[in-house]
Amino acid sequence: MFASVLRIVTTFLGIAFLAFQLLGTAAAQPPGGPGADYEEQMRQQMEEQEMEMGYDPYEEEMNGGYGGGYGGGGGNAKSDVTQTYLADLVSLTDGFKLSPLFAPETAVEVVTGPVLSREADQAFAAGNSAIAIELMCGHMATEYDEASAVIRSAKFSMSLRRPVWALRWGASIAIRGSEEVTDPSPIREGATPPGRRMAAGGGGYDDSMSGYPDEEMQGMDDSMRMEQEMQDAMQSGMGMDGEYGMDGPGGPMVRPKPPVQKVREMLDAGTEKVMDENLGLVATMVAEDFASRFSSGDFGALFTGVAPPPPVDPRAGGQPVVPVGAAPPVRSSMMSPELDETLSITPEPLPMWKPGLNFVGSGPSNDMLADAKRNGIDFLLHFDVLLKPGRTGKTQNVSRCRLFNVATGKQLALTKGIDSLEASQLVASGRMADERAYVTEQMGTLFALIERETKLVPMPTALTAAAARGRVAVLIGGAKAKTLQTLAEIRLYQSLGLLTEPEVEMAFDIVGGADALLFLHGPRDERLAMAHTWAIEAQTPSAK
Repeated sequence: MFASVLRIVTTFLGIAFLAFQLLGTAAAQPPGGPGADYEEQMRQQMEEQEMEMGYDPYEEEMNGGYGGGYGGGGGNAKSDVTQTYLADLVSLTDGFKLSPLFAPETAVEVVTGPVLSREADQAFAAGNSAIAIELMCGHMATEYDEASAVIRSAKFSMSLRRPVWALRWGASIAIRGSEEVTDPSPIREGATPPGRRMAAGGGGYDDSMSGYPDEEMQGMDDSMRMEQEMQDAMQSGMGMDGEYGMDGPGGPMVRPKPPVQKVREMLDAGTEKVMDENLGLVATMVAEDFASRFSSGDFGALFTGVAPPPPVDPRAGGQPVVPVGAAPPVRSSMMSPELDETLSITPEPLPMWKPGLNFVGSGPSNDMLADAKRNGIDFLLHFDVLLKPGRTGKTQNVSRCRLFNVATGKQLALTKGIDSLEASQLVASGRMADERAYVTEQMGTLFALIERETKLVPMPTALTAAAARGRVAVLIGGAKAKTLQTLAEIRLYQSLGLLTEPEVEMAFDIVGGADALLFLHGPRDERLAMAHTWAIEAQTPSAK
């Protein structure tokens, strides 16, 4: 590699030196000339250089010369030779780039600021909310000086009776009668098929109105694809590389590819399919209400700005679809190898239906409550779906939604039965404006009770040091005290001035001994590694 670089650089410098000599020779002639002797010497010198390079002025004159020879007004031979060599030099140097030869073999991303908070956002974007919360608590525990804003974002849950940074929500479903029907036929918004609605004057997208027949568009796609393939083949055949410009004598000079990381999607397509096929508009409206509350911070400030990636357009090379006038989406950087390993060795997380809303599974509510508790879920939205064959061949889909406090198992809310056939009849008769109006009425007080029972409130302003010490005593005396969430809550009371540094150190020591004290006094790399270890341990079955 080094020898190849040296040969290229040596060649480049030799050509540059020759061009410099020619330029110096041409530039040495004074504007007015020193006299005939000087001009004669310069003429002889140029003729000698031209003869050495195989240039014959007489043959040039016989062939027409440079538009009239030396005396024909067609240009100066000395400047023409110089320009010729300069053109060759520029052509050669444009053929390759030297800067990538001295670039590092792998791209180096300079990372500044707190590590664990960034990794927490990345874990959430990868669909693992459990690891995300643990890492954010690790950020508060060990990157304390950089975590003041996150620590102070804590709110209080009246139902859980404790400080919270992010409520954990789950959804589950129980389906009965599916063996008797082939199509769940849930309530759909606008039950009339789209084609019929459009024929009646509705809007919508019509392929026949796009201005490009399918065959023409297909031909354009094929042409563009063939052109791209030809360009790729030409670059490959000429030894050209997208980053380096050309291959070296010792072989292709390409950078090693970065480590391959598992592709992790934030939202689970399988969960979306189950919920949509069996609940239809009911699932849509519950998800919309949840998303509105989650993004506004009703359930905690963490991860409200982490959104699933926008859909991609396969016709645009897989690029995200960006509305006209909107700024392009910001792509998150590749996660660290440490985070990738942490996500790889932990048990498979609960799939995420919507941002902040995990899918616990399918089954009876009692089983789903047990699974939710085992996975650290705070509140559960459980859907019961009953499917019956209708008299007219249509399936009768009756669903209900219940809200549970997982820790206590208490049911907090229950909707009325949401009947697909009843909705169709009421909308058709004009007694309901549309399907949304019907579902909203049957939901009853569900959304109001979610507001009352689960919305977080500001931390109490009258909290005393004695109350904080009492709460810490309860935390560190519990069977599952050794968690990053415990340490984060201790840091919260420290930030509020309710615990002294010696009290914090004593509490950390009781919770985790030397490992926990490492978060306070250890080297940065060791603290970060220990945070990953604790986050992984929190996901093991014995820790739940």
